[in-house]
Amino acid sequence: MTQRCPLTPPPAPRDARPDLDPVTESPVSSMAQGARSVDQQDAAEPSLRRNRDFRTVLVGQGISAVGDAISVTTMPLLVLALTGSGLQMGIVGVLQRLPDLLFGLPAGAYADRWDRRRMMLWADAGRAVLTALVPLAALLSLPVMGTVLLVSFPINVCRVLFMAGWTAAVPNLVDRRQLGRAMGAFEAVSGGSFIIGPAIAGILVGIIGAGPTLAIDAASFAVSAFSLALIHRPLRRTDRQPSTALRHEMAEGVRFIVHHRVLRDTIAFWSAVSLVSAPVIPAVTYYVTIDRGLGPAAFGLVVSAYSVGTLVGALLGGRRMSGRLAPRLLLGNLLVAFSTAAVALTGSLPLMVVFALVSGAFQSVALVAYITVRAASTPDELLGRVGSTARTISLGFQPVGLLLGGVLLDALHGGPTLLIIAALTGALSLLFALSPAIREAQAIPASHHPSGR
Repeated sequence: MTQRCPLTPPPAPRDARPDLDPVTESPVSSMAQGARSVDQQDAAEPSLRRNRDFRTVLVGQGISAVGDAISVTTMPLLVLALTGSGLQMGIVGVLQRLPDLLFGLPAGAYADRWDRRRMMLWADAGRAVLTALVPLAALLSLPVMGTVLLVSFPINVCRVLFMAGWTAAVPNLVDRRQLGRAMGAFEAVSGGSFIIGPAIAGILVGIIGAGPTLAIDAASFAVSAFSLALIHRPLRRTDRQPSTALRHEMAEGVRFIVHHRVLRDTIAFWSAVSLVSAPVIPAVTYYVTIDRGLGPAAFGLVVSAYSVGTLVGALLGGRRMSGRLAPRLLLGNLLVAFSTAAVALTGSLPLMVVFALVSGAFQSVALVAYITVRAASTPDELLGRVGSTARTISLGFQPVGLLLGGVLLDALHGGPTLLIIAALTGALSLLFALSPAIREAQAIPASHHPSGR
């Protein structure tokens, strides 16, 4: 699961010895200290608002996220309308996630070799063209379901390439000390887009149909590609000479994660959560539209409420991503489990909306904490490979979860499937709370703890 959010950074943490002059180390007055603190903060951490490239990417990805929100809402409705099968939704989900397993590792290695900006630009251009084929098929009365099955895999190959470049590019787009706020800003913009996107999708699906509605997502990918063409700064260090053997580079990223215990355990936790939560969107689609018979507009409203929560969670969570992040990661995920179960236990649309909002807020807090730990723990020359390895693990095996979720939907329907997902999600938080490495995870630059030990 991109409305604008204030990007003024919060006050920086006070110095560990605030009562001493930073030059003479002599005591200073609180007034002088305050003035000097502001000056030092401005000099040390320039505002994100002054970063032109950051603003450009933020706007471009915001528009793209509106399209994503429409697509995420429309695609399961389209498949369900064409086939009436939870298993068919699972099969489409497999085609969407299989590229992560097959291409995740090499995409990360290429992101550390190639021009990341161009890599993302051409990936989004490809997604624009391929996504446009679905509404074109509907317009020309061609087999829409066949087109969906045909384009789902290559669209997501492009997504894997884009995300490999994106993960590695963001830490070069802003100062590493601003990573938490930058990630929070991107997540907030994404959450804001998902507030309006599902509602738009629910209305348009009822008016023009699901296939033509996907044209908006195709246009949003084109806008994203154009915004990336406007970036000036390099998004990769140019002083690194890549190895001639791609497999050695991929193995280097894997080894770094294996030997970095904070990264290893954190990625394992998030991967397990991603696996069990893979069928959530199909399950909610089935529960709202089939089990409760509330229709596409109600489904769009529930997803929009979830997105309001992600916006609130990103705005609050992104501004406080410092110190130990285990409470945000583990407790946030546990509360997601409780609120997901609550959605499945109520037949009231207003209550579904409230619980979906709560779930989105805590999901966003946990996600920003996870991304911050991962990025801050990784040196620049490994950002692409570590990010892609993490996605290969967390998304590459989601087809298993999607297929099992499809089977559960056809056998048990939406409510029981959501309860099973919630129970497994909560259990994972309790299990990984036993990991000392996750309890030590902090939002500090990679240079401060290169080994993670």
